[in-house]
Amino acid sequence: MELTHVVARAFSSMAVSIDLADDGDIDPDIATDIIEAAAALFKELSEDDRRALAAIILEVSELESDPVRKRWMLHLPEEMSLLERE
Repeated sequence: MELTHVVARAFSSMAVSIDLADDGDIDPDIATDIIEAAAALFKELSEDDRRALAAIILEVSELESDPVRKRWMLHLPEEMSLLERE
């Protein structure tokens, strides 16, 4: 697996874990800060790079065996604003 795919898979797994965590496990404000910080960094990418990253995230989501986590991963590109126009 290529480096970009490994990093995208690791990020996706971490983001989904944060999203699915109970409020008692991770403070919702902290969870939001983490996700929003990542989304802000992704906005610095060109539109083509955001689309490419979204495609990689969708590709690696197919490797997720847990159906709940997979469903959340499939929504990450939209949640992270990777598919929005500039």
